[in-house]
Amino acid sequence: MPSYLVLARKYRPSTFSEVVGQGHVVQTLSNSIISGRVAHAFLFCGVRGVGKTTVARILAKSLNCSGRDAADPNPCNSCTSCKEISSGTSVDVQEIDGASNTSVENIREINENIKYPPVASRYKIIIIDEVHMISINAFNALLKTLEEPPSHVKFIFATTESHKVPPTINSRCQRFNFRTISVKEIADGMEKILVQEGIQAEEEALILLAREAGGSFRDGLSLLDQIIAFSSQRITVQDVTQILGIVGKDCFGRLVTAVLDRDPAESLKIVHELFQQGFDPEQIVMDLIQYVRNLIVARSIPRNARTEGLIEAPPSEIQDMEDISGRSSPQELQNLFSILLKSEGEIRRSGNPWVTMEMTILKMAYAPELTDLAEIIRRIDKGLPASPKPRPSSEPPPKSKKAETSTLRPVAAVPDTRPDPPEDIPPETFTITQIMPLPSGSPDEVWADLKDRFRSENESILPSVMDHGNLLLFGPTEVEIGFTKKIHKESFESRLAKKPELGTLLQDFFGGAHIKILTLAAPTSLDTKDPYAGPSDGESDFNRALKTEAVENPITKAILSEFDGSFVEDIKILALPKM
Repeated sequence: MPSYLVLARKYRPSTFSEVVGQGHVVQTLSNSIISGRVAHAFLFCGVRGVGKTTVARILAKSLNCSGRDAADPNPCNSCTSCKEISSGTSVDVQEIDGASNTSVENIREINENIKYPPVASRYKIIIIDEVHMISINAFNALLKTLEEPPSHVKFIFATTESHKVPPTINSRCQRFNFRTISVKEIADGMEKILVQEGIQAEEEALILLAREAGGSFRDGLSLLDQIIAFSSQRITVQDVTQILGIVGKDCFGRLVTAVLDRDPAESLKIVHELFQQGFDPEQIVMDLIQYVRNLIVARSIPRNARTEGLIEAPPSEIQDMEDISGRSSPQELQNLFSILLKSEGEIRRSGNPWVTMEMTILKMAYAPELTDLAEIIRRIDKGLPASPKPRPSSEPPPKSKKAETSTLRPVAAVPDTRPDPPEDIPPETFTITQIMPLPSGSPDEVWADLKDRFRSENESILPSVMDHGNLLLFGPTEVEIGFTKKIHKESFESRLAKKPELGTLLQDFFGGAHIKILTLAAPTSLDTKDPYAGPSDGESDFNRALKTEAVENPITKAILSEFDGSFVEDIKILALPKM
């Protein structure tokens, strides 16, 4: 029985025109060969299975081909030199494995051999695969030869980890970066091979195989070999999913639809089906991340504005994605993507990954429907409900009394039965007339930065006065500055009044927010008469006054009224004035 030759070897490209997905490399090398401007050393970089070694062999054959037309860069593949290189028996073309020839002695042997002219060819060509595996000393032994090689020698290096190749080697080579091959190019290449093999295949089955190849054409052909052995003369989507353990995209569509419908029972049912079929939860979550990514793209970018290959899927599947993504907002899909991304590592490390997978899906199903913050502010500004499209949902889980880091905790949306917004809250309270970047850092750091800004304007008085004060708080709408004595407060205000440009600088620094200048020994903007009394039960009157003011703020009240069942769970004071 004759030995079987796998597809990756049987259909290995023998000319530049047969190379798949590396047009930029092929064109450059072809022009170099035709013009005679061929470098003495090449470095081919890229992931596995994208054609580095194949192109190196084609280049070697073209340079030594005796039957090639001068205007054609492709080798004839029929002369003695081409046949010997193809069979690996050429004495003038050496293909060396860098992983097993790593020592200085191996490189010295190469240096000695290249001194002699080729036996029967035009060039002596040295091809070193996985060149990054060579030791540093061996690289150093190659430097001088690589910089000034004999005229009859060409070096071709290939590597999957270009960052491990020393810069001294990199700079002496003409570098070509081989890109990963697109799903469409891999699928088209496999289809041509199947036509020659007399095997039929569904288009979606080939696209599914091409996706699993991960940009490597060789990996794609290896998977195709496996599928052909199973399905014989016709390849179907069912064959591919069954043999490779891939979840069908229709299953992902059902799962995401159940999640968006806030249907945890149906969501868990689908996950249980996948468990019964023996799929790998790690692979499922990775594929689901890619699927939700495609949904976000389909929801965010109209079909006529997408570049080709942005969503690598058949037209029918893209239409299904557009239908599913239209059921939700981009923010909601982004939230699901974030949950999956954070859970991917947990599933991989978990001792019971299926349970972790189930909890992830439940977390997605119970995730609150999100509305863009800018839209909420706009609607509040107009006196409208913040959630224009409430959606029926499952009963939310009971509220937890445990303190969280978030201040507001909205629950799942329910039918809108809320009263109209309070009439005593004027809409103009929420109008933002200016949006400018705020300084970053702690209040002390921002206060120090402000001093430096004044000094950069050749102002020395204000920074001295500021040594007697502190920045109490700063935000997009309000800033409070406090001084320990009234005289320092008055000096600060007087200096700003005398030099208006300094006042403008102060306003611009805080993004146009309203600035309050206070004397800490006197009552502040708080309603409490004595906010600086000593601690009581572990918390000072000042702290309580700050929290009361935050809860009683009209904006806080308005937001709480817009989210049924929401409440202020905790308030954290990030900074206090120094006494």
